[in-house]
Amino acid sequence: MKKALIIGSTVVDVTIRVDRLPEREGDANARMQKMRLGGCACNIANMFRLLDVPYDLASPVGTGIYADFVREELQKRGMHALFTSDEENGCCYCIVDRAGDRTFLSVHGAEYQFRRGWLDGLNTEDYALGYCCGLEIEEEGGEHIIRFFEEHPELTFCYAPGVRLANIPQERTERLLALHPMLHLNLREARTLLDKDCSMQECAEALYQRTKNTVVITDGGNGSCVRYDRGYYQCPAEALEEIVDGTGAGDAHCGTFLACVLRGDDPVSALQYASQIGAAVCGMEGAMLDTL
Repeated sequence: MKKALIIGSTVVDVTIRVDRLPEREGDANARMQKMRLGGCACNIANMFRLLDVPYDLASPVGTGIYADFVREELQKRGMHALFTSDEENGCCYCIVDRAGDRTFLSVHGAEYQFRRGWLDGLNTEDYALGYCCGLEIEEEGGEHIIRFFEEHPELTFCYAPGVRLANIPQERTERLLALHPMLHLNLREARTLLDKDCSMQECAEALYQRTKNTVVITDGGNGSCVRYDRGYYQCPAEALEEIVDGTGAGDAHCGTFLACVLRGDDPVSALQYASQIGAAVCGMEGAMLDTL
């Protein structure tokens, strides 16, 4: 089986649990603080690891205490990042309230700075599927990622725009969509991309007509859907007694879906399993499952 090429960040998530976010000029005591491995690409790769589907994690790791933590945690899981940087790693502060809702404050370092030569050294014949996230596309090095996929149109890839979709230059978004990628995004992001307020099914159909490729849209407790070449399917959300922490749930959903599709599952069964995994991540602290 050919591998997946997962392009993006591997990050230290500093999870801070609070009862509620303080108001401006307010204050709050944190109930807990813990460092964990995270980052969209790493979270995606972790699901490939757990499902025993081959992949390469095309992620930079630099210097400093956060980079040391990343290397140690990757090694514990038998994972490896392809690229080494001489810049310092940053981190992501994940502030989680009692309801499990999370707010991110990111300090971007080496993990988001992609260099042209890294991707040029990859042999695309090794890969059946690629992945990239909008967080990296927004950065200066995002240009190198877009050019890589433009120069290798034979490589099908999935684009997950992410929460900062509105901050990505429109020109870059248009270039990516012109490559007919698979899309994985939540309903808010889908509406932002289309610039209109429409239902999940309407969004999926409009985006499918734009890309002519598989579209997956998630909407938390309202479930998720897939529009693909054989039609449309909507999957109900998994029942959860309590949402502990939503960090990484979308990545786990995306990684599971892509890994299942790459190993030969049909999109409907892949979506159903991805929904189970996404719910499991919401029911625990942190972004990464250790076992299935």
